[in-house]
Amino acid sequence: MEKILLDIGSPTIKVYKYSGQKLSLLLKRSIFFKENFDPEGGISPESKKELFELLDAIKAQNRNAQIKIYATGIFRKLAPATKTDFIDEVFLRTGLYFNIISQELENFYLEKALIRKCSLKEPILLINIGGGTTELVVMYGDEAIERKNLDIGVGTILTKFPEINENISRTKLDEIVNFVESKLPVLDNKSEIAFLTGGELTYMKLADYPLQKNNLFEDEDHPFLITIDDYKIKNKEIFEKITLKELEDLMPDNPKWMHGARAFSAISQAICEKYGILKIIPSDSNLINGVIRQEFRYVTLSGSFRKHLDYILKIKKELEASGVKVLSPRFIEPKNPGEEFVIFSGKEGLSPLELERYHLNSIINSDALIVCDPDGYVEASALLEIGFAQSLGKRIIFTEKPQEFILNNLPAEFGL
Repeated sequence: MEKILLDIGSPTIKVYKYSGQKLSLLLKRSIFFKENFDPEGGISPESKKELFELLDAIKAQNRNAQIKIYATGIFRKLAPATKTDFIDEVFLRTGLYFNIISQELENFYLEKALIRKCSLKEPILLINIGGGTTELVVMYGDEAIERKNLDIGVGTILTKFPEINENISRTKLDEIVNFVESKLPVLDNKSEIAFLTGGELTYMKLADYPLQKNNLFEDEDHPFLITIDDYKIKNKEIFEKITLKELEDLMPDNPKWMHGARAFSAISQAICEKYGILKIIPSDSNLINGVIRQEFRYVTLSGSFRKHLDYILKIKKELEASGVKVLSPRFIEPKNPGEEFVIFSGKEGLSPLELERYHLNSIINSDALIVCDPDGYVEASALLEIGFAQSLGKRIIFTEKPQEFILNNLPAEFGL
């Protein structure tokens, strides 16, 4: 099935189509959710209206596609009750589950997006700058050896330095760079090369940065690099010589995106200077590139082990083959197949209560609860687990549309 995947950040929404193992960007739109944002009150009515209009348009244009949302940035800062109310409102209004992912899961997706892209045998810094946060990940081969999550992003700079978006910035680049550097932590691992994600390859080409052929490694998604010296010179030009109107004209379909360009460049320059980066690899890869490689780290499977064990174990096997760790059920050999409460080999001696407690605890540690419901059948015991996951604000995915009316009105996703 064709999939439409939405990356909803604090200022920027990117809409992708994934079909035939190919990912293509359909749309990029900026909605400044940070304006008049209140953790207790949520996003402004104006921002909400823009968001719903966009979601309605996406649904209308992709009627036969599965649509999934991955939201980050400012949405994580919603108060718990406000977050629940907003997720409910989006679901009732659009039928879509507004999936707000943790910073740790976003880091995981970023790592998955760029893992094995660079064949160099040295530490590489991944820089992911968002609206309200920044993630720094040091990769060595296939392994993340250091991670830092920072409460600073494009929105932070726009708020503290509002004159940055005058037609010619009235705030000096060095002033912002110095401010950001003062907020950066120490990294234990030194890198000389950095991936700069978030649409930077497209932006640097549009803004005519002096890109050079990537002679460090071969990868069709990352054909260019830029030296830190050239990057700093061009950033200074963006601040002092190129007008905001000229930047907007480079992206006529989404001119507001350029309102974050100077702030992004200042943050990334500060990071590169602070950690001694000599060469930057501009990248359009983001969390969606990681999602299509591996969507989950940990999951729990729910369903009727008595009636649909083969179905559940088939899904377990497919998930594990893609790198996902299924926390529960851990085992695959039933000791008493077909009985009222199925017990697996390796779990002998545990009472049904102890087994259910373990199962519920696995939901706490999972990225999602996957309800295996062939023909929409959901067993009574699974209802307990669904309610528990809902109370935790966990992502719930039904493999098929459930028969029960109330489950169809519960904020959830339908179909893996």
